[in-house]
Amino acid sequence: MKSALKKAGPKILLCIVLCCLGTCGPISPRPALSGQASPFTLEDCVSIALENNLKIVQKQYEQQARAYAKKATFKEMLPSLSTNYSYTGRRDAATIVIFGRTTTIYGHDEYKWDVTLKQPIFYGGLLWNRYKKAHIDVDLASLALFGAKNEIIKQTKVAYYQVVKSKMLLREAKAQLTRLRAQYETVKAFYEASLRPKTDLLQSKVQLKQGELALITARHQYDLAKNRLNLLMRRSLEAPLVIDEEVNPEVSCPPIERLYQLATENRPEIRQARLSVERARRDIQIASSGFWPRVDLTASYTKDGVTPDVSDNPYGDHENALVLLNASWEFFAWGKSMDKVAAAKRQLEAAKAQLQDVIDHVRLEVKNAYLLFHDAKEGIKVARSALDSAKEDYELNVSRYKNQLASNTDVLDAQSRLTKARSDYISAVASELTALANIEYAIGRELDKCMK
Repeated sequence: MKSALKKAGPKILLCIVLCCLGTCGPISPRPALSGQASPFTLEDCVSIALENNLKIVQKQYEQQARAYAKKATFKEMLPSLSTNYSYTGRRDAATIVIFGRTTTIYGHDEYKWDVTLKQPIFYGGLLWNRYKKAHIDVDLASLALFGAKNEIIKQTKVAYYQVVKSKMLLREAKAQLTRLRAQYETVKAFYEASLRPKTDLLQSKVQLKQGELALITARHQYDLAKNRLNLLMRRSLEAPLVIDEEVNPEVSCPPIERLYQLATENRPEIRQARLSVERARRDIQIASSGFWPRVDLTASYTKDGVTPDVSDNPYGDHENALVLLNASWEFFAWGKSMDKVAAAKRQLEAAKAQLQDVIDHVRLEVKNAYLLFHDAKEGIKVARSALDSAKEDYELNVSRYKNQLASNTDVLDAQSRLTKARSDYISAVASELTALANIEYAIGRELDKCMK
């Protein structure tokens, strides 16, 4: 049996723990679903949390906003069409004297309407680099959304495993209370038969009350764990929560160097830092555009008239059209453009330093999660061995006590050791599951997908 368990490992947490608890009396039945259609699996909880989490909703809106901003910057490079309508009212008509003769050039009322088409020709790379920068901003928003999802997935998995752990510990607290009650009844029978002193009865009673307190604490911890998971899924804290306790942590963990590589490729924080470097390079190009002239092509159509519908102009041309090529160049502004370029270059160096800092911290997270995972696997082996010994020790002391070969203290101590061994085993399995969730968060993807 030991060899079979060794091969299986912590494949199914519920089955293993229930096998460990099997000698302690009947197992409590699965509670009623209280309106819940079926138990939530881990995938169900993650899916609900991702759908309802407000931080993710916020990041989705930010991503959409960046996408619209990107469209706007692209359209800055396209021709624009505008129109203008104006009215000028004069007290006196505008006149001009030519060779002693007075000629009216504008009447009392003047109406003017024009349509203008403007196309940017050359801005020193300003418009193009703004567009590429906006494109990077969209990618940054997408990665921010990915990072938020990655964080929620980890939190939900950890909370789910805590519910499993606390429920198993609650069952162990009930099993412990069952053992303590059985021992109390045995001691009471011996005491009433004058086979044991009253101190044994008092010892058992104290231990029984402590077991009742432990059960209250375990039930409280279970309720807190469920509340945390309900909160992450944005369900009511009073909503009933029944989870599928079968979890499958049997995933091979790649070597640490492979984990480093996966984290470097997939972790959203690293990808964001890389894009921030590229964004800083675009800022340098934008600042450098101040050294170049700006060229625009403008075409317009104009109508002048003395009536609101600009249909008649007795003083001059009724309509006109023109094409204008305009170039402007600010070639001296006290080194303002140079300062902007220098500032952008410093921002680039800061972004590069930030990238390296993020890489270092992510590698640390990967290493810590990797070590915790392997420590947990070793801890499961040790805890399993200790549990087997504690079970045998408890059963032996109970048998010896019934045959008047052991003291009540021996039985109670053995019971405490058994409870601690089972709790340690449950905690070790939960630690492995939590370590797996931390590894997946640190590398930015699920481990089983990495092995395909």
